[in-house]
Amino acid sequence: MMGIGLLIVLFLVYLFAFTPLTASRNQQRLTQSLISDPLARFHLIGGALPPEGSAVAVLEIPALGLHQVVVVGTSAADLTNGPGLMPGSVIPGSAGNSVIAARRVTFGAPFRSIGSLRRGQRIVAVDGAGTFTYRVTRVFTVSAGHKDVVVPTVANRITLVTSDSSTVVSGRLVVEAKLVGPPVAVADSTQAVPSYDLGLSGDTAAGGLAVLWSLLTVFVLTFAAFVAWKWRRTWLTYLVAAPVVMMCGLFACEGVARALPATF
Repeated sequence: MMGIGLLIVLFLVYLFAFTPLTASRNQQRLTQSLISDPLARFHLIGGALPPEGSAVAVLEIPALGLHQVVVVGTSAADLTNGPGLMPGSVIPGSAGNSVIAARRVTFGAPFRSIGSLRRGQRIVAVDGAGTFTYRVTRVFTVSAGHKDVVVPTVANRITLVTSDSSTVVSGRLVVEAKLVGPPVAVADSTQAVPSYDLGLSGDTAAGGLAVLWSLLTVFVLTFAAFVAWKWRRTWLTYLVAAPVVMMCGLFACEGVARALPATF
C-alpha cells in the first residue's frame, strides 16, 4: 500500500512538475537549433522535411501569448518536445490542410487554452516558406475515431488539434483557421500517416515498460521493508533504498506519461 501510494504521489509530481520542465528544455534546444540553422535554410525544393522530431516551423497565437517551435511528427514522443506537424499534412503556408497537434495537460500544455479562441483571431506560422497569417473560422470537438479534421483538404487552412478534455480523453478539440492570402507553391512533402499518429494515441510499448518499472518499484520498497524489519535498522535501510525507489518510480512515471494519449 505504501508503494502504490508513493507511486501515485510521484506520478502526480512528475506529471505537473517534471514534464513542464522537460518541455521547456526541449523548446530551448529546438530554438537553439533554429538559431544555429535558421529557418531560411529549410530547403523547400524537393519537398524534403527535416527528420522526425526536428524543428520545422514556429507557431504564434497572440491572443493566447503562445510562441512554440513546431516539430515534425505527432507521436507521443514527438509531442513531448512541443506542437507537432502531422505526417500527411502540408507545411504551414502551402496549399491544403496543415495539421498541428499538441498536448493539453502535460509537457507544458501548449494547447491548454485553444478552446477559448474566437472567430477572426490570428494564428501566425513561420517556416522556410515565409510568414503566414491564419484567421480562426471555428472551434469545435469531434468524437474519437473521426478522421475528417486531419485528412488533406482543398481549403487552405491550419488545423490545431488537442484532447477534448483535461481529465478523461474521449475525443478531440479542434481549431480551424483559414489562410489569409494565397498559398505558396512548394513541392509535395506529405507522407503517409501512421495509424498511431492519426489516432494521436499513446506509446503502447511505454505502457508495458511502465508496468514493469512500477512492479520493480513496489518490489524494491517491499524488500527494503523486509530488510528493515529483519535487521532492525529502519532508517538506514530506507535511506539506502530511497534513491533506487525514486529512480524506478521516475522511470515508471515517464512510461505512464508516454502511454497516455499523445495530446493529453
